[in-house]
Amino acid sequence: MLPFQTHVKIFIIEFVCTVLLQIVYAITVYGIEAAGLVSLGLLPVFLISWIALRIDNEEVVIRCLYISAISTLYYMSYALHTQGTLAFMFLAFGVTIALFIRPRFLKEYIAVTSIILILMGIFYQEEISGNTDMRLYLSYLMVYAFANVALLFIIIGVERYQREMEEKNEVAREALEAKSNFLANMSHEIRTPMNAIYGMAELLEERDIGREEKEYIATIKRSSENLLSIINEILDFSKVDSGKMEYIAEPYVLTNIVQDVTTIIGFRIKDKHIKLITEIDERIPRELIGDEVRIRQILINLMNNAVKFTNQGTITLKMGWKPTNDKEGELQFAVVDTGIGISEENVGKLFTAFGQLDTKKNRNVEGTGLGLAICKRLVDGMHGEIGVRSKLKEGSTFCVSLPQKVYDPRPCEYKANENILPSNKDHQVNFIAPKAKVLIVDDNKVNLQVAKELMKLFGFDATTVESGKEAIDRVEKHLVTYDVIFMDHMMPFMDGVEATRFIRQLPGEYAQKVPIVALTANAIKGVEQQFIDAGMNDYLSKPIRLEQLATILRRYIPKKKQFPADISKEELEQLLAEEDFSNLKGEEILEHLEGMDVETGIKNCGGSRDVYFDLLQTYASSNLANVLQDYFEKEDMENYAVTAHSIKGASQNIGAHDVAEKAYSLERAGKRGDLNFIWDNHDELMEEYTAILKRLKKIFFGTR
Repeated sequence: MLPFQTHVKIFIIEFVCTVLLQIVYAITVYGIEAAGLVSLGLLPVFLISWIALRIDNEEVVIRCLYISAISTLYYMSYALHTQGTLAFMFLAFGVTIALFIRPRFLKEYIAVTSIILILMGIFYQEEISGNTDMRLYLSYLMVYAFANVALLFIIIGVERYQREMEEKNEVAREALEAKSNFLANMSHEIRTPMNAIYGMAELLEERDIGREEKEYIATIKRSSENLLSIINEILDFSKVDSGKMEYIAEPYVLTNIVQDVTTIIGFRIKDKHIKLITEIDERIPRELIGDEVRIRQILINLMNNAVKFTNQGTITLKMGWKPTNDKEGELQFAVVDTGIGISEENVGKLFTAFGQLDTKKNRNVEGTGLGLAICKRLVDGMHGEIGVRSKLKEGSTFCVSLPQKVYDPRPCEYKANENILPSNKDHQVNFIAPKAKVLIVDDNKVNLQVAKELMKLFGFDATTVESGKEAIDRVEKHLVTYDVIFMDHMMPFMDGVEATRFIRQLPGEYAQKVPIVALTANAIKGVEQQFIDAGMNDYLSKPIRLEQLATILRRYIPKKKQFPADISKEELEQLLAEEDFSNLKGEEILEHLEGMDVETGIKNCGGSRDVYFDLLQTYASSNLANVLQDYFEKEDMENYAVTAHSIKGASQNIGAHDVAEKAYSLERAGKRGDLNFIWDNHDELMEEYTAILKRLKKIFFGTR
């Protein structure tokens, strides 16, 4: 079915042609004067064209079309005395009206024109008889009636067929939507426990354990990655299969892709007797324009396929460039392996979905069989070509050519590198941020534990909450200024996207600018844009990988809070002690109150920060440390207990819970006369208590 505006244009063209033909007829038979009268029929054409271009209501446009056509045709037939042939002109326009596939309007048109023709046969017999026999006119009416009935049945049938097709399309759309939702939910449900498995393995790997235990952990991680790879392949194939895969052409550096792919594959082959070789033509342009993500995906899939079916020998990545002109050309690459090869009869089955060949022989090969099918469809989507040459027991060669545009024509000058080995340094924690303030939002307690333990590797203890509503409450009250918030995507009652939108609508600069990073187990492509649109700054996929977490933390935690991971404890303490607190104001003061539960302290002050700051200054001005030490040295248990009680109460008020608990235990010991307990625990209390006092004095009074 053609677009509505196209039908309108067809109708107007027919309208104009009909009027022009009548004008020509008028000139040849009646002269210029009659032609001038007939040419008035062009006025409705212009009027209808103006209406059709300015009115969006299709029903109004259709009615205007056929009413103006009927009026103009009747006027011209009366002016030229051609009433006898009016039925055929009405029929011609009836066919055009039928193109809109609207039986209701066609019925209206047929009813109106039939009434006009019948009334003309009754009241204008003499005029009709002047150029047409009445019996012939009646036969015209019969033909008009039969033709319209047939036309009406055809249009009703077309409309019914169209409606059925729309219903089937709707069912198909619902099925595709259900499949997408199912895949998204399955991805989330599988990735959630996988996050715990992989995350705990990451944490164990950082500990000082034996070689055998490390091998067990490596197996757990490798199996987790294989399962995630299978999930991703199924999701990618579903995306490509439904035609929703988007291709974005942007400038990219080819050598970066080669480096990424060889690094990834290097890890896959480190336990095999395989040599990885790259042969990259140095004349390839330094920067090309194409879909970097899809090209990397094709390369990884082809290289993974080679690794699966090669146990020893070599895997070679070859890349070349075939220029079409100065601005365009073909990027050609091949993956050559010395694996098991493929028989001639099976080559044609390679690029079909779920098409693992000879499953009995390849039972030990992991995967869905979707990798090559995805490659084929991605290459087709970028208007390229993919092919394979293979011999059984000798190996295979997969060749791809992709049309690309040139962004930087200078040669890439890539140096071929043989026997590429992986590095384990990528997974090391290379910085710490002991003063970082991080909030983790997740409804799953295991996920919270994993994320919190991973954060500890960077030297800080993150705060955790279990719902989007709690996260909103913390940001709204703004008792703590978080450096970054990690927000789980799928949570009950209020998901991460809704919570983020709500936070961004809160008043104040902090709510607008606090970095929010999505924690997502949803691997469906395109969901990232949903996070960005909601106001999130970034996203982190589950299971959380240490190197990805490090990248996010380094990006959003202020640089002044980051220190090298290998810094000694003494150096770190010295750097923290040398901090300049002289110009701290408001929120900056709260960030430096270490060892205190600021939220509880402010709540104890009725939610007022100013009152809390006054309370902190009063606390710092007290001389209870010296008093307590004096009673301790005199072994005055009664006054020692009273002083410890005062320290406990004051510490509880400002949120120094650890000091308050220690003071309370010593207060009880003083009351029961337990001198041994006091001797064992007094120094620990004094160390923590005086540390807080010194820090507060430095912040508020500039003294040490």
